[in-house]
Amino acid sequence: MLQNSFGVHVSYASVDRGDGSDPRAAAVGVLARLRVPAGLRDATGEWGDQQEAVLAIPVTDDGRVLTLSADDRVEQSLTAGALRAAFQEQHLTLWLDVDGDLATLSDEDADRDDDVQVTDEAALPAEVESEALLDAAAFEAPAVRVSTFSHRGPAVARILATAFGVPVDHRESGDWSLQQLEASEPTGYWVTSRGDLPLVELNRAESASWFIVTTDAGGGAVPFWTDAERDTRAVLDIDAITVPETAEIYRRLLTEGDGSRDELAEIAARVALDVDAAHRALMPESLGGVVGERERQQAFIAAFGVPSDLIDAAFDDSAAPVGRRFVPVGWGTALRETAIAGMGEVVSLTRRSRPLARLAEGMRRRPVWALALTLSELGAGVWAISRSRGVVKGLGALLVIDALIDVAIWVTRIRRGRRG
Repeated sequence: MLQNSFGVHVSYASVDRGDGSDPRAAAVGVLARLRVPAGLRDATGEWGDQQEAVLAIPVTDDGRVLTLSADDRVEQSLTAGALRAAFQEQHLTLWLDVDGDLATLSDEDADRDDDVQVTDEAALPAEVESEALLDAAAFEAPAVRVSTFSHRGPAVARILATAFGVPVDHRESGDWSLQQLEASEPTGYWVTSRGDLPLVELNRAESASWFIVTTDAGGGAVPFWTDAERDTRAVLDIDAITVPETAEIYRRLLTEGDGSRDELAEIAARVALDVDAAHRALMPESLGGVVGERERQQAFIAAFGVPSDLIDAAFDDSAAPVGRRFVPVGWGTALRETAIAGMGEVVSLTRRSRPLARLAEGMRRRPVWALALTLSELGAGVWAISRSRGVVKGLGALLVIDALIDVAIWVTRIRRGRRG
Protein backbone atom coordinates (compact mmCIF):
# COMPACT_ATOMS: atom_id res chain seq x y z
CA MET A 1 0.00 0.00 0.00
CA LEU A 2 1.10 3.55 -0.66
CA GLN A 3 -0.16 4.75 2.70
CA ASN A 4 -0.25 3.26 6.16
CA SER A 5 -3.46 1.61 7.26
CA PHE A 6 -5.48 3.36 9.95
CA GLY A 7 -8.85 3.16 11.64
CA VAL A 8 -11.29 5.88 10.61
CA HIS A 9 -15.00 6.58 10.86
CA VAL A 10 -17.31 9.25 9.52
CA SER A 11 -18.60 11.61 12.20
CA TYR A 12 -21.73 13.59 11.41
CA ALA A 13 -21.42 17.15 12.68
CA SER A 14 -23.76 20.12 12.53
CA VAL A 15 -22.65 23.67 11.87
CA ASP A 16 -24.43 27.00 12.36
CA ARG A 17 -23.56 30.67 12.54
CA GLY A 18 -24.41 33.41 14.99
CA ASP A 19 -26.69 35.44 12.71
CA GLY A 20 -28.82 32.37 11.90
CA SER A 21 -28.06 32.46 8.15
CA ASP A 22 -27.20 29.54 5.88
CA PRO A 23 -23.71 28.31 6.92
CA ARG A 24 -23.03 25.94 4.01
CA ALA A 25 -20.88 28.10 1.74
CA ALA A 26 -18.65 29.29 4.58
CA ALA A 27 -18.35 25.76 6.00
CA VAL A 28 -17.28 24.36 2.64
CA GLY A 29 -14.72 27.15 2.37
CA VAL A 30 -13.13 26.21 5.70
CA LEU A 31 -13.00 22.51 4.89
CA ALA A 32 -11.63 23.10 1.39
CA ARG A 33 -8.90 25.42 2.70
CA LEU A 34 -7.80 22.78 5.24
CA ARG A 35 -8.23 20.05 2.59
CA VAL A 36 -10.50 17.90 4.74
CA PRO A 37 -12.02 15.05 2.65
CA ALA A 38 -15.46 15.75 4.04
CA GLY A 39 -19.01 15.66 2.72
CA LEU A 40 -21.83 18.17 2.90
CA ARG A 41 -25.47 17.20 3.03
CA ASP A 42 -26.91 19.71 0.60
CA ALA A 43 -29.85 20.73 2.75
CA THR A 44 -30.37 22.88 5.80
CA GLY A 45 -32.49 22.30 8.85
CA GLU A 46 -33.96 24.84 11.19
CA TRP A 47 -33.79 24.92 14.97
CA GLY A 48 -35.97 27.82 16.04
CA ASP A 49 -34.73 30.74 13.94
CA GLN A 50 -31.30 29.14 13.44
CA GLN A 51 -30.28 27.43 10.19
CA GLU A 52 -27.81 24.59 10.39
CA ALA A 53 -26.16 22.18 7.99
CA VAL A 54 -24.80 18.66 8.44
CA LEU A 55 -21.24 17.67 7.56
CA ALA A 56 -19.69 14.21 7.22
CA ILE A 57 -16.18 14.52 8.62
CA PRO A 58 -13.62 11.64 8.64
CA VAL A 59 -12.09 11.12 12.07
CA THR A 60 -9.48 8.58 13.14
CA ASP A 61 -9.95 6.28 16.09
CA ASP A 62 -7.67 8.48 18.19
CA GLY A 63 -9.68 11.65 17.49
CA ARG A 64 -7.70 13.19 14.61
CA VAL A 65 -9.39 14.74 11.56
CA LEU A 66 -8.17 13.46 8.19
CA THR A 67 -6.69 15.97 5.73
CA LEU A 68 -4.91 15.75 2.39
CA SER A 69 -1.38 17.06 1.86
CA ALA A 70 -0.28 19.16 -1.10
CA ASP A 71 0.66 15.96 -2.96
CA ASP A 72 -2.71 14.32 -2.14
CA ARG A 73 -1.49 12.03 0.63
CA VAL A 74 -3.67 11.32 3.65
CA GLU A 75 -2.55 13.04 6.84
CA GLN A 76 -3.72 12.90 10.45
CA SER A 77 -2.20 16.08 11.85
CA LEU A 78 -5.37 18.17 12.32
CA THR A 79 -7.06 17.99 15.71
CA ALA A 80 -10.78 18.41 16.32
CA GLY A 81 -10.06 21.48 18.44
CA ALA A 82 -8.07 23.12 15.63
CA LEU A 83 -10.91 22.41 13.21
CA ARG A 84 -13.42 24.02 15.54
CA ALA A 85 -11.15 27.04 15.90
CA ALA A 86 -10.98 27.42 12.12
CA PHE A 87 -14.76 27.45 11.99
CA GLN A 88 -14.95 30.01 14.80
CA GLU A 89 -12.71 32.35 12.81
CA GLN A 90 -15.50 32.45 10.22
CA HIS A 91 -18.13 33.04 12.92
CA LEU A 92 -19.33 29.44 12.62
CA THR A 93 -20.00 26.93 15.38
CA LEU A 94 -19.04 23.33 14.61
CA TRP A 95 -20.75 20.75 16.79
CA LEU A 96 -18.31 17.87 16.40
CA ASP A 97 -18.20 15.61 19.45
CA VAL A 98 -14.99 13.72 18.73
CA ASP A 99 -13.03 13.90 21.95
CA GLY A 100 -16.04 14.27 24.27
CA ASP A 101 -15.26 17.86 25.24
CA LEU A 102 -18.40 19.55 23.92
CA ALA A 103 -20.27 21.51 26.57
CA THR A 104 -24.01 21.83 26.29
CA LEU A 105 -23.95 25.45 27.43
CA SER A 106 -21.20 28.01 27.76
CA ASP A 107 -20.75 29.72 31.12
CA GLU A 108 -22.20 32.89 29.63
CA ASP A 109 -25.32 31.06 28.43
CA ALA A 110 -25.74 29.42 31.81
CA ASP A 111 -25.52 32.75 33.62
CA ARG A 112 -28.03 34.24 31.22
CA ASP A 113 -30.50 31.38 31.84
CA ASP A 114 -30.17 31.79 35.61
CA ASP A 115 -31.27 35.43 35.33
CA VAL A 116 -34.53 34.66 33.53
CA GLN A 117 -37.57 35.55 35.67
CA VAL A 118 -41.33 35.53 35.13
CA THR A 119 -42.58 39.13 35.25
CA ASP A 120 -46.23 38.56 34.32
CA GLU A 121 -47.68 35.86 36.54
CA ALA A 122 -51.19 36.33 35.10
CA ALA A 123 -49.94 35.23 31.67
CA LEU A 124 -48.25 32.09 32.98
CA PRO A 125 -51.24 29.68 32.81
CA ALA A 126 -51.92 30.58 29.16
CA GLU A 127 -48.26 30.12 28.25
CA VAL A 128 -48.13 26.76 30.01
CA GLU A 129 -51.29 25.62 28.22
CA SER A 130 -49.89 26.71 24.86
CA GLU A 131 -46.64 24.83 25.47
CA ALA A 132 -48.58 21.73 26.51
CA LEU A 133 -50.55 21.80 23.26
CA LEU A 134 -47.36 22.16 21.25
CA ASP A 135 -45.78 19.25 23.11
CA ALA A 136 -48.86 17.09 22.49
CA ALA A 137 -48.81 17.93 18.79
CA ALA A 138 -45.11 17.11 18.58
CA PHE A 139 -45.70 13.58 19.89
CA GLU A 140 -48.87 12.89 17.92
CA ALA A 141 -48.25 9.83 15.74
CA PRO A 142 -48.42 10.73 12.03
CA ALA A 143 -50.32 8.63 9.52
CA VAL A 144 -47.95 6.26 7.73
CA ARG A 145 -48.69 4.47 4.46
CA VAL A 146 -47.20 1.01 4.97
CA SER A 147 -46.34 -1.21 1.99
CA THR A 148 -44.85 -4.57 2.96
CA PHE A 149 -43.29 -6.92 0.39
CA SER A 150 -42.90 -10.47 1.64
CA HIS A 151 -44.06 -14.06 1.20
CA ARG A 152 -47.00 -13.56 3.57
CA GLY A 153 -50.30 -15.20 2.77
CA PRO A 154 -53.73 -13.52 2.95
CA ALA A 155 -54.30 -14.72 6.52
CA VAL A 156 -51.69 -12.23 7.77
CA ALA A 157 -53.56 -9.41 6.04
CA ARG A 158 -56.73 -10.43 7.89
CA ILE A 159 -54.84 -10.45 11.20
CA LEU A 160 -53.27 -7.03 10.55
CA ALA A 161 -56.66 -5.53 9.63
CA THR A 162 -58.13 -6.78 12.92
CA ALA A 163 -55.12 -5.76 15.01
CA PHE A 164 -54.75 -2.24 13.61
CA GLY A 165 -58.43 -1.59 12.95
CA VAL A 166 -57.84 -0.45 9.34
CA PRO A 167 -58.41 -2.02 5.90
CA VAL A 168 -55.51 -4.02 4.48
CA ASP A 169 -55.05 -4.61 0.75
CA HIS A 170 -53.40 -7.88 -0.29
CA ARG A 171 -51.98 -8.62 -3.73
CA GLU A 172 -49.85 -11.52 -4.98
CA SER A 173 -47.37 -12.06 -7.80
CA GLY A 174 -45.60 -15.39 -7.92
CA ASP A 175 -44.41 -16.21 -4.42
CA TRP A 176 -44.32 -12.54 -3.36
CA SER A 177 -47.14 -10.52 -1.86
CA LEU A 178 -47.80 -6.85 -1.24
CA GLN A 179 -49.83 -5.79 1.79
CA GLN A 180 -50.77 -2.14 2.25
CA LEU A 181 -52.42 -0.25 5.08
CA GLU A 182 -52.32 3.05 6.92
CA ALA A 183 -50.98 2.91 10.47
CA SER A 184 -49.07 4.99 12.98
CA GLU A 185 -46.17 2.56 13.30
CA PRO A 186 -44.23 0.01 11.20
CA THR A 187 -45.49 -3.57 10.98
CA GLY A 188 -42.20 -5.20 10.04
CA TYR A 189 -41.86 -6.66 13.52
CA TRP A 190 -44.94 -8.88 12.98
CA VAL A 191 -43.30 -12.12 11.84
CA THR A 192 -45.74 -15.04 11.84
CA SER A 193 -43.53 -17.55 10.01
CA ARG A 194 -39.95 -17.88 8.82
CA GLY A 195 -41.34 -18.64 5.39
CA ASP A 196 -42.70 -15.09 5.16
CA LEU A 197 -39.19 -13.60 5.27
CA PRO A 198 -37.78 -11.27 4.26
CA LEU A 199 -40.17 -8.46 5.07
CA VAL A 200 -39.22 -5.39 3.07
CA GLU A 201 -41.43 -2.64 4.40
CA LEU A 202 -41.69 0.86 2.95
CA ASN A 203 -43.14 3.41 5.38
CA ARG A 204 -44.20 6.67 3.76
CA ALA A 205 -45.18 9.62 5.91
CA GLU A 206 -45.81 13.22 4.95
CA SER A 207 -42.36 14.36 5.99
CA ALA A 208 -40.15 11.31 5.41
CA SER A 209 -39.94 7.77 4.05
CA TRP A 210 -37.95 4.85 5.39
CA PHE A 211 -37.56 1.09 5.05
CA ILE A 212 -37.70 -1.60 7.70
CA VAL A 213 -36.07 -4.87 6.62
CA THR A 214 -36.77 -7.95 8.76
CA THR A 215 -34.88 -11.18 8.11
CA ASP A 216 -35.33 -13.28 11.25
CA ALA A 217 -38.29 -14.66 13.14
CA GLY A 218 -37.22 -12.86 16.29
CA GLY A 219 -38.44 -9.59 14.84
CA GLY A 220 -34.95 -8.12 14.45
CA ALA A 221 -35.38 -5.31 11.94
CA VAL A 222 -32.89 -2.97 10.26
CA PRO A 223 -33.95 0.56 9.25
CA PHE A 224 -32.80 2.21 6.03
CA TRP A 225 -33.37 5.75 4.75
CA THR A 226 -32.85 5.96 0.99
CA ASP A 227 -32.79 9.78 1.14
CA ALA A 228 -30.37 10.07 4.06
CA GLU A 229 -27.27 10.49 1.88
CA ARG A 230 -29.01 11.34 -1.38
CA ASP A 231 -27.82 14.98 -1.58
CA THR A 232 -24.44 14.50 0.08
CA ARG A 233 -21.64 15.88 -2.05
CA ALA A 234 -17.88 15.87 -1.70
CA VAL A 235 -16.25 19.06 -0.45
CA LEU A 236 -13.12 18.39 -2.52
CA ASP A 237 -13.04 17.40 -6.19
CA ILE A 238 -12.42 13.65 -6.09
CA ASP A 239 -11.55 13.48 -9.79
CA ALA A 240 -8.79 16.07 -9.29
CA ILE A 241 -6.99 13.97 -6.65
CA THR A 242 -3.79 12.66 -8.22
CA VAL A 243 -3.24 9.64 -5.95
CA PRO A 244 -5.75 6.88 -6.91
CA GLU A 245 -5.60 5.28 -3.46
CA THR A 246 -6.49 8.58 -1.80
CA ALA A 247 -9.36 9.17 -4.21
CA GLU A 248 -10.70 5.68 -3.46
CA ILE A 249 -10.47 6.27 0.30
CA TYR A 250 -12.38 9.53 -0.05
CA ARG A 251 -15.06 7.96 -2.22
CA ARG A 252 -15.54 5.02 0.14
CA LEU A 253 -15.77 7.33 3.16
CA LEU A 254 -18.78 9.07 1.61
CA THR A 255 -20.44 5.97 0.16
CA GLU A 256 -19.76 3.41 2.90
CA GLY A 257 -19.04 5.54 5.95
CA ASP A 258 -22.58 5.24 7.29
CA GLY A 259 -22.23 1.45 7.56
CA SER A 260 -25.21 0.70 5.30
CA ARG A 261 -23.23 -1.59 2.99
CA ASP A 262 -22.07 -3.70 5.94
CA GLU A 263 -25.69 -4.02 7.10
CA LEU A 264 -26.76 -5.06 3.60
CA ALA A 265 -24.02 -7.68 3.50
CA GLU A 266 -25.29 -9.15 6.77
CA ILE A 267 -28.84 -9.27 5.36
CA ALA A 268 -27.57 -10.93 2.16
CA ALA A 269 -26.07 -13.70 4.28
CA ARG A 270 -29.63 -14.69 5.31
CA VAL A 271 -31.83 -13.85 2.33
CA ALA A 272 -31.44 -13.28 -1.40
CA LEU A 273 -30.28 -9.71 -2.00
CA ASP A 274 -28.28 -7.86 -4.67
CA VAL A 275 -26.06 -5.86 -2.32
CA ASP A 276 -24.62 -3.64 -5.06
CA ALA A 277 -28.06 -2.69 -6.38
CA ALA A 278 -29.44 -2.00 -2.89
CA HIS A 279 -26.39 0.05 -1.95
CA ARG A 280 -26.70 2.21 -5.07
CA ALA A 281 -30.15 3.19 -3.79
CA LEU A 282 -28.52 4.44 -0.55
CA MET A 283 -25.41 6.16 -1.96
CA PRO A 284 -25.21 9.89 -2.75
CA GLU A 285 -26.48 10.69 -6.22
CA SER A 286 -23.31 12.68 -6.94
CA LEU A 287 -21.17 9.57 -6.34
CA GLY A 288 -23.02 7.08 -8.53
CA GLY A 289 -26.20 6.51 -6.54
CA VAL A 290 -29.63 6.09 -8.11
CA VAL A 291 -31.08 9.46 -9.11
CA GLY A 292 -34.56 10.44 -7.89
CA GLU A 293 -36.46 9.90 -4.64
CA ARG A 294 -39.00 7.38 -5.95
CA GLU A 295 -36.45 5.71 -8.21
CA ARG A 296 -34.20 5.07 -5.21
CA GLN A 297 -37.02 3.46 -3.27
CA GLN A 298 -38.02 1.27 -6.21
CA ALA A 299 -34.42 0.20 -6.81
CA PHE A 300 -34.01 -0.77 -3.17
CA ILE A 301 -37.12 -2.97 -3.26
CA ALA A 302 -36.16 -4.55 -6.60
CA ALA A 303 -32.77 -5.59 -5.16
CA PHE A 304 -34.61 -8.22 -3.08
CA GLY A 305 -36.12 -9.80 -6.20
CA VAL A 306 -39.63 -8.36 -5.75
CA PRO A 307 -41.67 -8.52 -9.00
CA SER A 308 -42.00 -5.21 -10.82
CA ASP A 309 -45.82 -5.32 -10.91
CA LEU A 310 -45.97 -5.32 -7.11
CA ILE A 311 -43.47 -2.45 -6.94
CA ASP A 312 -45.55 -0.43 -9.42
CA ALA A 313 -48.73 -1.18 -7.45
CA ALA A 314 -47.16 0.04 -4.21
CA PHE A 315 -46.55 3.48 -5.71
CA ASP A 316 -49.82 3.78 -7.62
CA ASP A 317 -51.84 5.65 -5.00
CA SER A 318 -54.41 6.93 -7.48
CA ALA A 319 -55.68 3.59 -8.73
CA ALA A 320 -58.26 1.41 -7.02
CA PRO A 321 -56.74 -1.50 -5.09
CA VAL A 322 -56.17 -4.63 -7.18
CA GLY A 323 -56.40 -7.87 -5.23
CA ARG A 324 -58.23 -8.52 -1.97
CA ARG A 325 -59.22 -6.08 0.75
CA PHE A 326 -59.59 -7.21 4.35
CA VAL A 327 -61.58 -5.01 6.71
CA PRO A 328 -61.40 -4.97 10.51
CA VAL A 329 -63.52 -7.60 12.25
CA GLY A 330 -63.60 -9.08 15.72
CA TRP A 331 -60.98 -11.65 16.66
CA GLY A 332 -63.61 -14.40 16.77
CA THR A 333 -64.72 -13.62 13.23
CA ALA A 334 -61.13 -13.34 12.04
CA LEU A 335 -60.24 -16.77 13.43
CA ARG A 336 -63.39 -18.33 11.98
CA GLU A 337 -62.77 -16.85 8.53
CA THR A 338 -59.16 -18.01 8.62
CA ALA A 339 -60.25 -21.55 9.45
CA ILE A 340 -62.82 -21.51 6.65
CA ALA A 341 -60.26 -20.16 4.18
CA GLY A 342 -57.97 -23.09 4.90
CA MET A 343 -54.26 -23.75 4.96
CA GLY A 344 -53.73 -22.15 1.55
CA GLU A 345 -54.16 -18.71 3.09
CA VAL A 346 -52.19 -19.44 6.24
CA VAL A 347 -48.97 -20.88 4.82
CA SER A 348 -46.31 -18.69 3.29
CA LEU A 349 -46.48 -18.33 -0.48
CA THR A 350 -43.15 -20.14 -0.86
CA ARG A 351 -44.62 -23.22 0.87
CA ARG A 352 -47.81 -23.61 -1.13
CA SER A 353 -46.19 -26.22 -3.36
CA ARG A 354 -45.43 -28.57 -0.46
CA PRO A 355 -47.43 -31.84 -0.38
CA LEU A 356 -49.50 -31.06 2.72
CA ALA A 357 -50.43 -27.60 1.46
CA ARG A 358 -51.31 -29.00 -1.97
CA LEU A 359 -53.49 -31.71 -0.39
CA ALA A 360 -55.30 -29.12 1.72
CA GLU A 361 -55.87 -26.91 -1.31
CA GLY A 362 -57.14 -29.87 -3.36
CA MET A 363 -59.65 -30.73 -0.65
CA ARG A 364 -60.75 -27.11 -0.41
CA ARG A 365 -61.55 -27.12 -4.11
CA ARG A 366 -63.59 -30.33 -3.69
CA PRO A 367 -65.53 -29.67 -0.46
CA VAL A 368 -68.00 -32.52 -1.04
CA TRP A 369 -65.20 -35.07 -1.03
CA ALA A 370 -63.66 -33.45 2.01
CA LEU A 371 -67.02 -33.50 3.80
CA ALA A 372 -67.34 -37.21 3.12
CA LEU A 373 -63.87 -37.81 4.57
CA THR A 374 -64.78 -35.71 7.61
CA LEU A 375 -67.96 -37.74 8.20
CA SER A 376 -65.84 -40.88 8.07
CA GLU A 377 -63.58 -39.32 10.73
CA LEU A 378 -66.67 -38.55 12.82
CA GLY A 379 -67.87 -42.17 12.52
CA ALA A 380 -64.48 -43.51 13.55
CA GLY A 381 -64.48 -41.24 16.60
CA VAL A 382 -67.96 -42.31 17.66
CA TRP A 383 -67.01 -45.98 17.26
CA ALA A 384 -63.82 -45.50 19.34
CA ILE A 385 -65.80 -43.83 22.14
CA SER A 386 -68.45 -46.58 22.27
CA ARG A 387 -66.17 -49.60 21.91
CA SER A 388 -63.01 -48.75 23.78
CA ARG A 389 -61.69 -47.43 27.06
CA GLY A 390 -58.71 -45.42 28.33
CA VAL A 391 -56.42 -43.73 25.80
CA VAL A 392 -58.27 -45.01 22.73
CA LYS A 393 -61.53 -43.58 24.04
CA GLY A 394 -59.83 -40.21 24.61
CA LEU A 395 -58.48 -40.23 21.07
CA GLY A 396 -61.97 -41.02 19.81
CA ALA A 397 -63.32 -37.97 21.63
CA LEU A 398 -60.68 -35.80 19.98
CA LEU A 399 -61.62 -37.22 16.58
CA VAL A 400 -65.27 -36.36 17.17
CA ILE A 401 -64.47 -32.79 18.22
CA ASP A 402 -62.17 -32.27 15.24
CA ALA A 403 -64.71 -33.78 12.85
CA LEU A 404 -67.55 -31.58 14.12
CA ILE A 405 -65.41 -28.48 13.59
CA ASP A 406 -64.45 -29.66 10.11
CA VAL A 407 -68.09 -30.40 9.23
CA ALA A 408 -69.04 -26.84 10.12
CA ILE A 409 -66.18 -25.53 8.01
CA TRP A 410 -66.95 -27.67 4.97
CA VAL A 411 -70.67 -26.93 5.08
CA THR A 412 -69.87 -23.22 5.11
CA ARG A 413 -67.50 -23.61 2.18
CA ILE A 414 -70.09 -25.54 0.15
CA ARG A 415 -72.75 -22.88 0.79
CA ARG A 416 -70.42 -20.06 -0.16
CA GLY A 417 -69.35 -21.95 -3.25
CA ARG A 418 -72.97 -22.30 -4.41
CA ARG A 419 -73.61 -18.58 -3.80
CA GLY A 420 -70.46 -17.69 -5.71
